[in-house]
Amino acid sequence: MIEMRKHIRQSLSIKLSLYILFVVVLVFSLSLGFLYWQSRNIIREEAIDEASHVLDNTALRVKGFMVEVETATRNIIWLVNLHQHDKDSLLKFSHRIVANHPNTNGCSITMEPDFFPGDSYGFSAYSVRLEEQSATGKDSVVTVREEDYDYYSKVWYKTPRQKRVACWVDPFDDYNAGTLSSPEMIASYCIPLYDDNEKFVGVISTDLSLKRLTETITAEHPYENSYFMMLGADGHYFVHPDTTKLLKQTIFTNTDPREHTDIVALGYEMINGRTGHMDVNIDGKSHIVLYRPLEGTQWSVALVCPSNELLRGYNSLNYILLPLLVIGLLLLAMGCHRIVKHFIQPLGLLAAELRQIAHGDYEKILPTSQRTDLIGQLQNNFCHMRRSISQHIHDAENTKQETEQRTSELEQATQLARQASEQKTQFMQDMSHQIRTPLNIVQGFSQVLRDGGEMMGDDEKREMAETMYVQTNALDYMVSKLLTVSLIESQKTISTDDTVGCNDVAREAFENASSLTTHTVEMRLDSHVGDEVTVQTNRHHLLIALTELLVNALHFTNEGVMTMRIEATDTMMNFTIEDTGPGIPSDKADFVFEKFTKIDMFTEGLGLGLFLCRRVIMLMGGTLTLDPGYTNGCRFIVSIPLKQI
Repeated sequence: MIEMRKHIRQSLSIKLSLYILFVVVLVFSLSLGFLYWQSRNIIREEAIDEASHVLDNTALRVKGFMVEVETATRNIIWLVNLHQHDKDSLLKFSHRIVANHPNTNGCSITMEPDFFPGDSYGFSAYSVRLEEQSATGKDSVVTVREEDYDYYSKVWYKTPRQKRVACWVDPFDDYNAGTLSSPEMIASYCIPLYDDNEKFVGVISTDLSLKRLTETITAEHPYENSYFMMLGADGHYFVHPDTTKLLKQTIFTNTDPREHTDIVALGYEMINGRTGHMDVNIDGKSHIVLYRPLEGTQWSVALVCPSNELLRGYNSLNYILLPLLVIGLLLLAMGCHRIVKHFIQPLGLLAAELRQIAHGDYEKILPTSQRTDLIGQLQNNFCHMRRSISQHIHDAENTKQETEQRTSELEQATQLARQASEQKTQFMQDMSHQIRTPLNIVQGFSQVLRDGGEMMGDDEKREMAETMYVQTNALDYMVSKLLTVSLIESQKTISTDDTVGCNDVAREAFENASSLTTHTVEMRLDSHVGDEVTVQTNRHHLLIALTELLVNALHFTNEGVMTMRIEATDTMMNFTIEDTGPGIPSDKADFVFEKFTKIDMFTEGLGLGLFLCRRVIMLMGGTLTLDPGYTNGCRFIVSIPLKQI
């Protein structure tokens, strides 16, 4: 006996045989359940087909009423076109449609303003069927010319006017203060009217009572708690047992798309004019909703059936069969569970470990097994392999992280070195060019004066001297700018103890700019402050910034005008320099303020001017900005904190 138990404990084939025996029983149960489920689906499809026929019949009845309204309107349209300019005839035609067609609720023939001379507010012939009964026992139809009101913004008027075709508009409340109105919600069929020149002149609109439409739709109930609903083009309820939702709510109102994806999907199916059915959970209960569009409109009608009522006969059979099946399956499951759980537990642990490895988790170690069969040996060998892999992975990760860190540092260092080298090379080239150009001019003119000065007139000598003076000033200005940049880069603040007159510093900046560059444009100073207005700042550095901005404006402006405007706000003094040059592209608005940068590498300059200006103004507590809304050139705004003395 002991030997047999040992043999069974070590024999995988015996264990698998027992497992297969239970699998066969389980497969049989599943097959029986599958057949049971299939029969339920067949019965469910038959019930859905029956409900679908009810929905189709309802849609046909509704369409019959709508066709009656459409036919009545189209049959009168030729008379309306023939007598467009006869107000009495239009009143008569409106009355005839409502009186001769009991399913219509009202009719309006409305013309454009000034269609009739003297009617600046337009003309509207309106007939409506009232709920009260006349002395003859028939419906009372009242026809009037409506008082003047803004009917041009009404949906029944502007929709056909915009679409220029006949159409149905969604139900609406026709109440208008001071006018004859329908006491009910109505849906309208509207046809645009045109004169002989195909010019739009008005609209004829025939109304269908929403109440009558609801009575038609809800006339038949295939199941006890089933009901109909109808949606408009945007999902608004037109027909629903809960009247508080009508026209005020859509199918998407108070619906969380994450929790009620089925209702959201149903809403999109209906408003997109599709036909079909869906399983939907409504108020915590399962329902089957069948839906289809109404032909010729953007509306959709649906039949909502509780699932338990749709399969009531089938469900009653479940009360007998299901308990028997459940008891049998429970017994089989209990026996299978006790045996299979014991034998496949190590395999389950191994599968879990493999999943963790697949997700990159190599830390958790599977415990060893005391079993001596093949599964126990597999588990123990796997544990040893897991520890080895974990150690190797840990070492590899450390090496990878160190390598990546060093590589990143090297790449950053290489990139910085490359950029520094490129900037140095470019700067040296620009520097050489900027120094050589004025030196060549001065050298050439001085040689001319030396060799042939006696033969030149005073005007020519004066002109050469002026040119040499401008070039030497430009060279001196460039050197001063380089020295200023080298000084302010290490500074964090600049002394602002000077009392500076706004107009005085602007005029001096104008004089400096004129002496540093030749120009052909008009320089204009537009000051909105008096000469007595001052700011507390650093005069030298403010003058440098304003001069540099003016020199840039003159350098890049070949025609037009360069203007400096001085304005004061409550807290700032603004110096605005604008020109009529080529401007700066919007994608390079921030780029131009960086050191050693130019929009066009072939233009003159070292790429330091705007960097110097912004840095100096920032150290003085102000700001320098480029106005992106100015498109006739460039507009720079220097803002200095205002402290009036």
